[in-house]
Amino acid sequence: MAEIRRLLEWGRHQALPFWSDHSWDERGGGFYETLDLQGAGVRGDVRRVRVQARQAYVFARCAHEGWLDRLDLATGGLDRLYKLAWNVGGEPGWVHTLNDDGSVRDTRRDLYDQAFVILACAWVYKATGETRYRDMAYDTLAFLDDHMADPRGGYVEAIGADLLPRRQNPHMHLFEALLALYEVAGDEGLRPRLDAIRTLFDRHFYDSGHGVLREFFRADWVPHGEKGHIVEPGHLCEWVWLLAEYSRLTGAPAAPAGVVLFAQAMTSGVNTRTGLLMARMTPSGEALDAGSRTWMQTEWVRAAAVEAVRGSACGEKALKSACAALYRHHLEPAVPGGWIDAVAEDGSGVSSDMPASTLYHVLGCLLELDALGTREH
Repeated sequence: MAEIRRLLEWGRHQALPFWSDHSWDERGGGFYETLDLQGAGVRGDVRRVRVQARQAYVFARCAHEGWLDRLDLATGGLDRLYKLAWNVGGEPGWVHTLNDDGSVRDTRRDLYDQAFVILACAWVYKATGETRYRDMAYDTLAFLDDHMADPRGGYVEAIGADLLPRRQNPHMHLFEALLALYEVAGDEGLRPRLDAIRTLFDRHFYDSGHGVLREFFRADWVPHGEKGHIVEPGHLCEWVWLLAEYSRLTGAPAAPAGVVLFAQAMTSGVNTRTGLLMARMTPSGEALDAGSRTWMQTEWVRAAAVEAVRGSACGEKALKSACAALYRHHLEPAVPGGWIDAVAEDGSGVSSDMPASTLYHVLGCLLELDALGTREH
């Protein structure tokens, strides 16, 4: 399929080299949070711990795949993060944000951040073989168990910040991180943790009546007021891939919810004016925000690749559409290797910079497309 080949070519030969050259702050250290539209790093902004971890993951995974020889960025980034953001002031866990000089800006402990550190540690361990990175992942899990476990299921989303509404998104990424650690460490002891989050999905996140995913909840996991009626098609697609990955790694039967989520995203979640997945809608499919972000289109590509492998009738068609729309609206108008992050509902670009956090989503898309090509041959 020409659209897949073009996207892989862009990713392997433009995006990954571009970001390896522009991601690292040579002056202050660490990864930039954002680049401007010409590719220069933006200084003076807040740097989220989750983004530092995402970038370390990207360069470790690329080194492991043999796509890019920049393992130094992965180890340098994660080592620096450990020094600056772990157990700050004697308080356990990873802080939330840093300033660009490395000082701590926000000391809250957010579940989202802890999840991405585990993901980074898993793949830096896999790429280097150095057990200290595996130990960092397990130390983070111990922190979650000791300080953030919630008897009503899952984990509290933050320490030092508002506890409500509850959020599915950090649990989704913790599920992803645990799948990665399960794969690289070969630790069956992680299976109960995976199953517990899968149970949260089945009981609370997944709304089988509407075939969608709920985002925000009260303390008892009942949808939280007006926010409880927000649906993000990009997250529907992320769970399509996660449920397939869970099945691949554990041998569990494929979850029928994945097929339903993908069908709902295709039926109600695509902006017919642009051909892009929309940002937000209601459970019944009414648009709340018909604009687009780059990350959600890459997740659509990844989910469509899963459906194509599954042999669904709409999988291959959707994959072609997703690749074409992503390239046309978000990638082609940008500096080679970069992206126009936000696109309005009429298809016009509305971004003033490029968030580095998107590179992690781009890599996930490329990995799935590469795997699809391998299966076909």
